[in-house]
Amino acid sequence: MTSAPVPTLTAPKLPLRHRAWIALYSIANNPVDRAEIMRINNVTETDLQEYEESWRRMRRRVPPG
Repeated sequence: MTSAPVPTLTAPKLPLRHRAWIALYSIANNPVDRAEIMRINNVTETDLQEYEESWRRMRRRVPPG
């Protein structure tokens, strides 16, 4: 049985980097649904690995003010 495409704001209009960051944030908040989060955002484990360091740097940034 194949699953129907999931209409989301993240796929395919956003670049891969942004979809990976969204997936990483989502997984950080709900690791139980990792496979579903990856499917919805149309990313792979390789994609997450590629963008994980930039996502971690972004999370460490202190906002101005």
